Amino acid sequence: MAGGWLRSVEDLLRDDDSGDDGFDEPDPEEYGYGYGRSCRDLGEYTQIVLIDGHVVDSARHPISGSQYECAALELDHRRGLPPAPVTRTVEVRVPPHEAMDHWLERVVGSREALASLAGQPLPESTPVDPSAAADAERDLMQAVDHELERASAGWVVTHEVLTACRRLLVAAEQAGMLRIWRDLEPAKVAAIIVHCIAKANGLVGQGAAFTVAHWLRDLGTTAAPATRSRTLAETIGGAQWPHGTAPTEVPDVYVLGDPSMLVSRFRTELIHYRDLARRHEQG
Repeated sequence: MAGGWLRSVEDLLRDDDSGDDGFDEPDPEEYGYGYGRSCRDLGEYTQIVLIDGHVVDSARHPISGSQYECAALELDHRRGLPPAPVTRTVEVRVPPHEAMDHWLERVVGSREALASLAGQPLPESTPVDPSAAADAERDLMQAVDHELERASAGWVVTHEVLTACRRLLVAAEQAGMLRIWRDLEPAKVAAIIVHCIAKANGLVGQGAAFTVAHWLRDLGTTAAPATRSRTLAETIGGAQWPHGTAPTEVPDVYVLGDPSMLVSRFRTELIHYRDLARRHEQG
């Protein structure tokens, strides 16, 4: 078996000595580069030394730049393998203060809203006026508002959160969400509104003083309606951070894009973030 293999190598080398390798030189314009100047790694070829039909030495050499480069290119061409483009991933880092500014603008809705952001408490609210709602949603809207007011009696922060919830209820109706939820019980819709406002203001989650149960227990549930709540937030304010990864320093909150739905404590935190970013930019 070994002898047959040696003879086949010897025959191959004898054929090679004829000076005709059996391949035409490829057109440089077809491949995009000239002979001996390949911009691809074509691999290696093996050089075998025979004495009296026996292999006594072998060595591997790069094909690129050798006399066998055109043959290697032609073999690739015949297999239908186009030259593989070289791609590199380049990471572009946004300066931290710019990333923070962009995130803050998302949370409050615009650069102008961020510049004028103030920390005064939200005013006490009155019951929502359902007269502008579509006929099919008016009763539900009024019933949800009643559930919100009833539940707020047990909250530590009462009137600001209730005001924010009522404003979100109006925005939800205008966005057509009450039409989608028209078969839900009013208390369940109210729970979605409350959970969304709590998440948008950092009132629940890591480091928060109260759990989800505190805000929802008077609505007959302690389980977060997380899926519907997030859908509502994305309908009103869009995705939390549509540009990849949000800055690592920011809290994990829903984005509503409207400071009128943010309580004073959270807006004060945003002002602090804003001023830090401004000082870093100027310094």
